[in-house]
Amino acid sequence: MQSHARVVVVGGGCVGANILYSLAHRGWTDVCLLERTELTAGSTWHAAGLIPVYSFSYKFGRLIQKTIDLYEGLEAETGQSIGWHKCGQLRIAESADRMDEYLNYASIAETQGVRAEILTPEQTVDLWPLMQRSPNLLGAVYNPDDGHIAPADVTQALARGAKQLGANIYLNTQVNAIEMLSSGEWKVSTSQGEIVCEHVVTATGNYVQQTARMLGMELPCFPILHQYWVTETVPQVRERKDQGLPEMPVLRNEAINGYVREERDGLMFGPYERPGNLEHFARDGVPEWFGADLLPENMEAVEDNWAAALELVPVLGEVGIQANVRGPICTSPDNLPLCGPAWGQRNLWLAESFTGGLLMGGGLGSELVNWIVDGEPHIDLGEVDPRRFGPYANKVYTGHKNKEAFGHNFGIHYPGYEWPAARPAKMMPCYDRLSAAGAVWGAVYGWEIPLWFAPEGTEARDIWSYRSFNSMPHI
Repeated sequence: MQSHARVVVVGGGCVGANILYSLAHRGWTDVCLLERTELTAGSTWHAAGLIPVYSFSYKFGRLIQKTIDLYEGLEAETGQSIGWHKCGQLRIAESADRMDEYLNYASIAETQGVRAEILTPEQTVDLWPLMQRSPNLLGAVYNPDDGHIAPADVTQALARGAKQLGANIYLNTQVNAIEMLSSGEWKVSTSQGEIVCEHVVTATGNYVQQTARMLGMELPCFPILHQYWVTETVPQVRERKDQGLPEMPVLRNEAINGYVREERDGLMFGPYERPGNLEHFARDGVPEWFGADLLPENMEAVEDNWAAALELVPVLGEVGIQANVRGPICTSPDNLPLCGPAWGQRNLWLAESFTGGLLMGGGLGSELVNWIVDGEPHIDLGEVDPRRFGPYANKVYTGHKNKEAFGHNFGIHYPGYEWPAARPAKMMPCYDRLSAAGAVWGAVYGWEIPLWFAPEGTEARDIWSYRSFNSMPHI
């Protein structure tokens, strides 16, 4: 193993591999990646591989598109198949508010350069003929450039691309300590020896709490258990393939709080557990006995999701279940990554809590590399900067908030929505007096901030909408 490097990347999942690849493509080839076991052995290998471009952020929409563009060129560059299925994604609307959300999103997508089409109920069913049409179906939004990818394959392709340019990867190399030397360089002590480097990037996924202790930090993120099921062969899916028909889009629906997509000759059902049914894993660090492992299924946590899925896609109940995949995935209080410089440290970079590492790893990973190489990212990364949380984001706070954010994946994303869990965290001395005067509160950096005051006779709470807030007459 080499003794010196310009950059050491710790962690061999999709995020770490993306960062190594981007560093090499920026001309920084004196770089290496350290992985405690094998590439993808954490959360990457059991990910469902979805790549949705659906985002209300102009910035994130562009970053996701950048990820897709990167992945689509990998196979030609490296000769490694990545299992990319550009099947599209179909999000159906069964309420007026949901349809308003999709209409709003379609206008945002246009500014992002992302294709998004609003469909009628008839067009929706035509795209997904195995769906049972609900009398409440109002239409859908369709992203034809979405799809899903093979997580292990794309990670191996990224690793191969980085190595072709001169980067090194060391497997079965556990990092035991990271410390700054008097020279300002970093010394990374591993099971295979020591490396002195200019920059360290941590992309340790589920092992983030071990990383935090090693660095003397508190990081507000730890894993949640998530699961999906794969059915046996569905005759209708097999028949479509025999007829040479295209793969149906990934189907998303609020009632099932999840998705259904084709998986070989069957279907994959991926529910997002509601906040009250979510379980944490390894809040204090991954136990020694846990490696590239899975945990027992928990159908009870998603019984409502499953019942709704059977109504929407009846063929799910006509075949057996072939496999359940239930494993940990690291999340933060707002379900966004901690990506950027570690506070109070020089040349120490965090790329942690990528709940959608496959989705964000390419675009966001390349921007982190721009930050390292150029001294600043090419776009503002304030929403993912690790320094956006303060000491108030302790483990109790994080535990409530990451369940709330993860469980709200398929909720309606109202503009200005204020998340209620783990509040109030910090209150000003006049909090009770202002509450008595009708204050309706929001939260900024943990502090409760009055947003508006409800007059006497008006309930002091927000009623969310895409059209008109109940606060508007009083502001």
